[in-house]
Parts: sequence; C-alpha cells; structure tokens
Amino acid sequence: MWNFTERQRLAASLLLLALLVGGIVLLARRAMSKPIVVYPGPVSANADETESVGQSATCDGNWESERELSPDSEEKSEDIVVHVCGAVKNSGIYTLKKDARVADAVELAGGLLDSAMEESVNMAMRLTDSMQIYIPEISSSPLPFASEPDVASGPSQAGLININTATASLLLELPGIGPALAERIIEFRTTNGRFERPEDLMKVRGIGEKKYADLKSLITVY
Repeated sequence: MWNFTERQRLAASLLLLALLVGGIVLLARRAMSKPIVVYPGPVSANADETESVGQSATCDGNWESERELSPDSEEKSEDIVVHVCGAVKNSGIYTLKKDARVADAVELAGGLLDSAMEESVNMAMRLTDSMQIYIPEISSSPLPFASEPDVASGPSQAGLININTATASLLLELPGIGPALAERIIEFRTTNGRFERPEDLMKVRGIGEKKYADLKSLITVY
C-alpha cells in the first residue's frame, strides 16, 4: 500500500533489527543482575546506638546521682578541727562545722571549769580550721607587790596588766589600745595560746615596736 524505495525498506529493516537486539539485551541484563538485598545490619547498628545512648543516659543518671551526693562530701570536707585547752573539763581535739563558734567548741569540751576566765575569751568568735582555743584560768596566787618603791631586785608586777588574762575593758586602759586592738589581742591568744613573753604582743597585727615601747612598762605575762 505504501510505495517504499529499496533504500527505505532496507533502513526500516535495520531499525527494527536494532530495536529487537536492544530489547533482547535489556531483558538478558535484567535476568542476570543480582537482587538487591537489604541487610538488617544498619538497623541493628542503629539499635545498638540507641541502646548505647540509653546506657549513656543511664551513666549520666549515675553521675547525676554522684553529683547529688557531692554536696555532702563537700560539707564533710568543710568540717574544721580545733584544739580546745586550758580551763575546760575535757581538753582535746574536736571536729565542728565550718560556721561554729568558740562557744560550740567549749561546749564539746565539756564546758568551762569554775576557775575559767570566761570574760577573757570571745565566745562568739567564728572558728577556723586548725585553731587552738585556750581558756585562761583565774590566777590562784595574789599579785606580788613591792615592799619598797626603790627595790633593786627588778621591776614589780604590781599594777601591771597581764596580757594573758586581761579582759577587753582592762586592755582598753593601756595607751594606744582601742576596741579593735583589744579584740585582736584576745583573738590572738585564743587562737595561738598564751603569750610567752611581753614582746610577743608585737605579733598582734597593729602593734609594732613603737607602740610596744609605750606598753612594755605597763604589761606582764604569767
């Protein structure tokens, strides 16, 4: 019905042949290709990751628990240790909370003896670690008096202020000693113990050689 030339028929035959060959090759490749298999490994890995995340969360939970306990540990480490001695019923080493006062330490030591000079110690002073709290006793012997004003055996202690037992009001009678310095003197001897010699007064902050020179003829230690 169509009038094709010889060349056109040849071209059409070649085109059909090419399509046929191409279809056969495509089908053959599909038949020979390996199936795609989806392994459960990645899913399992994700599950492991999820599980590890859960374990990590559990670990974090444990750490949080440890952190919840850490304040108690810190509180324990913030306890202080002090030495209470002198006119107390039970001298010794005691452990107290960091905000404790001298009165708390004295109470742990059984309280004061009847011979204690309570007024010479600041019971409200806040404690620090490794502090020594010394409670002086009332002297049982009377102060020595000089029989002669021109005695040559040495200076008399009559009228001298014992810086180991003097109260704040008594220290204020010394020249150049105000409320702040009187408090420092009492705090120093409470923390460090008795003054061994009058010159030790210069260890108190605010008392230098010049001020001590004005005080040395008015003070004593025993």
